[in-house]
Amino acid sequence: MSLTVGGSHMLLCRTVIRRGSTKKTLHTSASRRKAIENWKRPSIEELGVPKESHAHVFSKNQRKYNLQLLTGVGIFGFTTVVAVNTIDANATPTFLTDTSFVTKTPELVAVEEVAEAETEAVEIEAVEAAAAVDEETAAAEAAQIAAEEALAAEAAKIAAAEAESAATAEAERIAAEEAAAAEAAAAEAVKIATEEATEAVRIATEEAAAAEASRIAAEEAAAAEAAEVVETAAEAVAVAEAVAAAEASRVAAEEAAAAEAARNATVEAEVAAAAKAGRIGAEEAAAAEAAQIASEEAARIAAAAEAARVAAAEASRVAAEEATAVEAARIADEEAAAAEVARIAAEE
Repeated sequence: MSLTVGGSHMLLCRTVIRRGSTKKTLHTSASRRKAIENWKRPSIEELGVPKESHAHVFSKNQRKYNLQLLTGVGIFGFTTVVAVNTIDANATPTFLTDTSFVTKTPELVAVEEVAEAETEAVEIEAVEAAAAVDEETAAAEAAQIAAEEALAAEAAKIAAAEAESAATAEAERIAAEEAAAAEAAAAEAVKIATEEATEAVRIATEEAAAAEASRIAAEEAAAAEAAEVVETAAEAVAVAEAVAAAEASRVAAEEAAAAEAARNATVEAEVAAAAKAGRIGAEEAAAAEAAQIASEEAARIAAAAEAARVAAAEASRVAAEEATAVEAARIADEEAAAAEVARIAAEE
């Protein structure tokens, strides 16, 4: 028994392993599944997105439905009215008029004729009384109409007078408004002219300020150029001094003369620089005084440029002279040394 149970379990396990699951599939045919190719499960997204608001669509539908309701109610009412006025629901049968059959007795007919005659007499009296009353009423109405016409004529006359006074007042008001508008236009024109004049003054002030700024910039540029020229001259002097110092250090005998010459050159350069600075300061002061005139400004700039050129030439000349003096002193010292050597050699 245990072997049988164990064998059934083994068979079940083999079946599960072979089939992959104990659940039976619903497919009884071959598993090609071509019927569901290119198929996608339906989704709520296929419904799309509303393009209009619910309130707008609801109100539009309600208007349409109300119009249909009103149209139906109107057609029903019109049909009912036409039917009531056209169809006689309790008319006299046609066979009575065709056969001329009478069901009344002669006595009853006579009584009815007497009653009808009395009724006609009463009606005639009532009509005459009503005619008399109508005549009285017509006379009263005519009198009332005449009184009303008189009142209307009086009211029309009063209305005409009021209209005339209103027209006069309206004309005066329009004239006052036109005068006020003219005054406002004049005030606006004055204000616009004032604003234009103010704007013109502001523009002129700005142009003058711009011209003054350009003049100041030109002066600063000229001063900077002059300072650069002076600095170049000073650099040239310094270079010359350095050359002279190097040359003096090479020869011990020439060092004293070179130092003296450098000192003299320095003093001369300082004196010249001071003189140049004083002259440049005087020229700048003169240029500042004459800065408002364009021609004088151009002359001052030309003078500053010429002064810079002269200063550079002067500095170059001084440096050349100092170099020449140093070279001449060196040559003289060499010649003296050579003469001394020759003399010593001659003495030996």
